[in-house]
Amino acid sequence: MYIPRLMCTQHPDSTVKVTTAEEVEEAAVAYLAYGCDEVMVDYEGKATPYSQPRDVAAKAIALGIPLGERYFVTPRMPNPQLEDFERSMLALEASVLANSYSRKVAGVDAVRWIILPMVEDFETLVLVYRALDLKTRDLAELGAVQSRPTIQLIPLVEDAERQLRIAHFVKILFRVAATSGRVLENMRIFLGISDSAVRHGHVASALALAYALQQIDAVNEEGEYKVWPVVGMGSPPFRGGLNNPHLVQAEALQYSGYRTATIQSAVRYDVSYAEFLRVREILSAQLPPRRVEIGEEWVKAASHMYRDVVAGYLQKIVEISDAIPSTRERVSWRQYGRVVEGGVQVPRAIVYTAAWYFAGLPPTLLDARFIMWAYKTDLLDAVLKALPALVYEWKYDSSFYCRERAERLLGGNLTKEVDAALDVMDIKPEPDETYVALLRNADAQAHALALGRMRGFLG
Repeated sequence: MYIPRLMCTQHPDSTVKVTTAEEVEEAAVAYLAYGCDEVMVDYEGKATPYSQPRDVAAKAIALGIPLGERYFVTPRMPNPQLEDFERSMLALEASVLANSYSRKVAGVDAVRWIILPMVEDFETLVLVYRALDLKTRDLAELGAVQSRPTIQLIPLVEDAERQLRIAHFVKILFRVAATSGRVLENMRIFLGISDSAVRHGHVASALALAYALQQIDAVNEEGEYKVWPVVGMGSPPFRGGLNNPHLVQAEALQYSGYRTATIQSAVRYDVSYAEFLRVREILSAQLPPRRVEIGEEWVKAASHMYRDVVAGYLQKIVEISDAIPSTRERVSWRQYGRVVEGGVQVPRAIVYTAAWYFAGLPPTLLDARFIMWAYKTDLLDAVLKALPALVYEWKYDSSFYCRERAERLLGGNLTKEVDAALDVMDIKPEPDETYVALLRNADAQAHALALGRMRGFLG
């Protein structure tokens, strides 16, 4: 079975707005110009037409792309426990009907997998598999599809705490699939970092994801199961940095062991094509999994300190987020956001990340308290060995750190902690003068877009 290497997504992390009407042509470009062998059609919190999987398949087949062999359409459905149940069921039906079309026209299944986001229990997985089987059966009775279910689910695990238990989790996932009539020899599992970072901070989410990749490698070595990890990361360090031309080399090493990496919007629209090609070349290389000590207590300490730090600033970040534009036709985060410490609802990861940059303080730097703790307890070297990209990330983000604006909007206590951590890591910030000059008085969406273009990503 061929497992895709690069998954093109529909994330709103670029400064360029892409409408749903443009996403079918965008998918064709992803296959042909960007070298992605998989296109995610995203329904999670997003107003995507239900015909889009079929339309993408039709476009690809018309262009002679060998869909269903080495190129695939992979929808990300809404989680039926978190969004409208009806939208979840319609997304499943759209996926099955896309296969009906591709099989009729080209004799192949365009959709081999469906991504199920925010998987935090096994009951939801059983429910979705059952719904998928029922839809397949009903449509087969009408002569629209084959009666045999051909689509597998890709569980998307987006929380640091669950990623620490990934070995146990994936073994149960195989058993859940078996109870749904699918005896699988292999499974793809999606490890997300963005939502985990919103909940737990960058260091905790990075450590947990690196740990999860090591655990998956250990499961694969046992020989009973084969797990193919997908890593979902964007351009800013807070969201993994894997798409960032300045960081990709270090990040690819740090998260080695993945099979599939996401290619999100910012790396396609906000950097040059030459820079993108370098990113693609590095991400396409097969690196063996790393084996390095990662203490679970580090993850818990980093998460606790991050949550303690951000608790007093979340309402301000919510206010600032009004200046961050949406560049995809997503459902408002006020309808489908993220709930963090104290039950506060905050924007989803991209807007949340962009809002911190707009406040003058890149969110990677919110781990300053943990950095100081690790330094004082003689653990910093061990943490940096586990996360070799971290120093590069802090150096990179320090150029977008505007102390004056951060102090004005957030107060001086936070900047003092950040300054102390920068000193410990021997980083002297060298802010981009043009960027800081624009940021000082920024208060509108036009400013947020201009600043995003200078960074190479919105959020």
